[in-house]
Amino acid sequence: MGKTINRRDFIGVASSTLGVGLVGDASISVQVEDAGKKVATQTLNDVYKLVESTPFVDTHEHFYSESVRVSNKDNKDWTPAPDIGLLFCHYADSDLQVSGLSSQDYKKITSWALTPKEKWKIISPYYERCRNTGYLLCVRESVKALYGEDDITDSNCEKISEQIRNNIQFGFYRKILRDIANIEYVQINCLQSGTFRESEPASDLICFDLSTVGIASSIRSVDSLNRFSKTKIKTLKQAHKTIENIFEKFGPKAIAVKDQSAYGRRLLYEKVKDEDVEPAFKKFVENPSSLTPQELKAIQDNLFRKCLECATEYHLPVKLHTGYFAGYNSMELSRVRDNLTDLVCLIKDFPNTTFVLMHISYPYQHELIAMCKHYCNVYADMCWSWIIDPASATRFLKEFLVTAPAHKIFTFGGDYLPVELVPGHARIARKGIALAITQLLQEGWLQEKDVPALVNRIMNQNAHETFDLPRVLKAYGV
Repeated sequence: MGKTINRRDFIGVASSTLGVGLVGDASISVQVEDAGKKVATQTLNDVYKLVESTPFVDTHEHFYSESVRVSNKDNKDWTPAPDIGLLFCHYADSDLQVSGLSSQDYKKITSWALTPKEKWKIISPYYERCRNTGYLLCVRESVKALYGEDDITDSNCEKISEQIRNNIQFGFYRKILRDIANIEYVQINCLQSGTFRESEPASDLICFDLSTVGIASSIRSVDSLNRFSKTKIKTLKQAHKTIENIFEKFGPKAIAVKDQSAYGRRLLYEKVKDEDVEPAFKKFVENPSSLTPQELKAIQDNLFRKCLECATEYHLPVKLHTGYFAGYNSMELSRVRDNLTDLVCLIKDFPNTTFVLMHISYPYQHELIAMCKHYCNVYADMCWSWIIDPASATRFLKEFLVTAPAHKIFTFGGDYLPVELVPGHARIARKGIALAITQLLQEGWLQEKDVPALVNRIMNQNAHETFDLPRVLKAYGV
């Protein structure tokens, strides 16, 4: 760690920031300001070295299976072509399209039909419009970490594409995550696998969430439950039993429950008695299109609360999407604004359930800090937030650490489909963590002796205390 910042050093930095000179000779003032800047820089460097050497537990990704990536390298299947287009297929694509890229041209840059140079010709005009955002900064930081290039240009896009393709082989996930990004292990929410990924086992590197979107919170048809039932479901009691069976089968193997129903509905999951929802459930089985929105919501509310009962029984933390929407031109901001307010009834009704509220509920992050401070069972996850708005994420962490208990925050989740974009996201997160800690030191809110333990806690220890990876590995016989 760097030298302790004394009063004179702090005044020098503060005076420089506020534009207030010290009384006396101007050259003395400049010298003091310069000394303050050197101390501040040294402190940041020392903190960054500590943060850089501390492994993350990555609490949220959406990775394709590594075996799928390897096989699709030559099969020209449904994953993006292994070239520079891959780097723009998730999140960066939203900023590009908000900047004017057409959906037709976006499909071209992830297809197998064009060369890297042809793709870059399409991308580059829009890239220049939005290169300032966290999404595009993440692309550059990943390119730097993986391929040694500061940026993508017409002159290096083919070379980078060749490296992307050559790197795709069995074991490349471990190399990128452990050796380059310094990530201990990753929790994956499988968007392509429905309720739970059964195609591969968990390991010391990856484990999987159990998704409740299709079976409860956003259920639209009983068929999504029927696939887990030996007989066709006709009653609510059978639906509940099927949910119990799902948790019995996957609960021991799951690291957590994950639900992103906030994209499609309010998070107001009200208590609905079984007998009150039975008539609507009968209609749901026989003719789901005949349901009113209120009846469908009542069914979803009832089934999701059943999932929460099961999650609590199996000691599974419940991760809930809150805040900002992925994509573009679709966000219902009024619903986003109410996410945390709507969740209060669940948080109170399930006091023994650990609720992990994701993405700092951006742009309503102050409300999330208040929730974590006030409710014993509410935790904050900073996944995705570092690239949505790096500056706000840094401020959020700084404010969280002087407000809520430090054990209630997880500081990294890349939230990506392609593993290649995680190193850049991790670099941005490490910078933000180092900045937040340094500012707390400089402002006197944090003591230097507390920094190593705090950094380890928020980057690693909290996840180990909250998510039971040894239990998961035991269920797989590892």
